[in-house]
Amino acid sequence: MKKTIRNVLDDGIKTLSKNDVLDARIDANLLLEHVLQVDKIYTLVNGNELLSDEDYDRYNNLINIRAKGKPLQYIIGYQEFMGLTFKVDRNVLIPRQDTEILVIEAIKYIKENDITSILEIGTGTGCIPISICCDCQNVHATTVDISSEAIDIAKHNAIINDVDDRIQFIQSNLFENIDEGIEFQLFISNPPYIRSSDIDGLMKEVKEYEPIKALDGGIDGLYFYREISRQIKNRTKKRSYVLYEVGYDQGIDVKNILEALGYDDIRIYKDLAGINRVVAGAYNK
Repeated sequence: MKKTIRNVLDDGIKTLSKNDVLDARIDANLLLEHVLQVDKIYTLVNGNELLSDEDYDRYNNLINIRAKGKPLQYIIGYQEFMGLTFKVDRNVLIPRQDTEILVIEAIKYIKENDITSILEIGTGTGCIPISICCDCQNVHATTVDISSEAIDIAKHNAIINDVDDRIQFIQSNLFENIDEGIEFQLFISNPPYIRSSDIDGLMKEVKEYEPIKALDGGIDGLYFYREISRQIKNRTKKRSYVLYEVGYDQGIDVKNILEALGYDDIRIYKDLAGINRVVAGAYNK
């Protein structure tokens, strides 16, 4: 017996809820929209429409995959970020709303200081430099990642968001393959910042699906902040800026790292929940 859109949505929500999937209703709706290639309005208006056997089977399959813990974004293959669409797969972290705070603050620095050249460390999907270049038409970005697979995805995302002519992608372990003669006015990174000992305690859909090397920040979670900040000092000849996304309890620690290395004008920006989310500083050679 064929089922309607409303019937299968109700069934999908129940299955996800029984398996403790957060936002079960949202995920069930997004999976059906993905299967039918329609928007939310369509499923709301056409709740009595009967699904084909093929669509019904495909939807149930995806619901069961989601119920086992695979992140929604890896199932449908994309994530929205800063109003843009980004391809995702298991080679990259899923862009999160918290990181939009980093992009928003970076754009302010760029516009207030007439910045035209930026370097991002650890690009993943490329969501940070791509979002910046979409908003700031005069910016040219260089971005690196140790993963060649991540670089390939980021390049694809730059193309579909029409900024590939202003972003250079380099496979590199931090600054390793960056020409020392290139000057950057702003450095930006959302580096791995989870303490190594905390990895096992992460949610199943994070620790079992997202790339661990993009999460593990070392013993205290601060390794990359120290290393990137130290190397920036050797890569700039004039005043430059650095912005980091940080873990919920790392704002003061990262501020102290920058102060110890001689950075000034250090600021901490909070997210919408009032949690320290971005640390920024400036450095004069």
